[in-house]
Amino acid sequence: MENTGGAQNNKKANLYKTELCRSYEETGHCRYGSKCQFAHSESELRHVDRHPKYKTEMCKTFWEQGTCPYGKRCCFIH
Repeated sequence: MENTGGAQNNKKANLYKTELCRSYEETGHCRYGSKCQFAHSESELRHVDRHPKYKTEMCKTFWEQGTCPYGKRCCFIH
């Protein structure tokens, strides 16, 4: 049976335009234009249902090392 990446594609679809485009925020331009996976305005942002425990526990890495590789995408509190 061939793996077509359906689960990964579904996850990407669920995250489509759920964060602001960093490039567009910083420069006002984005090389992907209307095909960008990220939102270019607050009105484009889609709501994401989060787990009830989302950001309810401290991020061990952030508190021990002062930084976290996941940044604001981390599921834990910084």
